[in-house]
Amino acid sequence: MSYKVAQISDCHLFADKHQAGYQGINPHNSLQAVLADVACHQPDLVILSGDVSAEDCAAKGLASYRLFSQLWQQSKLTAPLLVIPGNHDHLEPLNSELNDSAGWPVSLNAGACWQVHGLNTKTDDTCGEISTSELAYLTEQVQLNPALHHLLVVHHHPHACGGWMDNHPWRNSDVFLQRVAQLPQIKVVLHGHIHHASEAQSEQCVFMSAPSTCWQWANTKEFAASHEAPGYRMLELNDNGRVETRIIRI
Repeated sequence: MSYKVAQISDCHLFADKHQAGYQGINPHNSLQAVLADVACHQPDLVILSGDVSAEDCAAKGLASYRLFSQLWQQSKLTAPLLVIPGNHDHLEPLNSELNDSAGWPVSLNAGACWQVHGLNTKTDDTCGEISTSELAYLTEQVQLNPALHHLLVVHHHPHACGGWMDNHPWRNSDVFLQRVAQLPQIKVVLHGHIHHASEAQSEQCVFMSAPSTCWQWANTKEFAASHEAPGYRMLELNDNGRVETRIIRI
């Protein structure tokens, strides 16, 4: 048996749905196309790994979250939606508009053999950090469910990507990575932030990022956008702990 998960990330919606950004891409329109394509695969769960909004102020951020809600309803997706915040997001309006929970961290079952954990690495600037309380929560959840395979969702990249986005790092990622290594039941860490797809194996765990649903960043030393199309990641979580995954672009 397998459990199908779609990961979308870095939507960067503006309050004005007609506004375009980098490469002339309108993030509202590209997200609409991505969600329509995701719906065709009938996933069991959709994960949004942060940066729903591109707006600096909370009021405009709220408008962008409401636009996401409208697009989600139009897509006819019936799967549960797990949203975590990115560095551009505003916690209160994001949580009130898009989350059924009281915030983060949050855990949910994914089929009979997996558990998914959404964590918050947002800080007051563009860099990431995870709190000791969230690490304690994660450890407790894994230890309470030692027979399950565990998938974590974070926004910031835990490993350096080698490009200019390393100027916006996860400051205490070493502590997080040490905890992941100590818990062999953790099989997958999904993240966003870097606006391109990546995959790296580390001991028992695979670390993966998804493309942005709008513009893509080039993984170069200096700031640049790439010409890759918007997209998302599909995963199949198998009962034996193995994961099959692919990138789909629109």
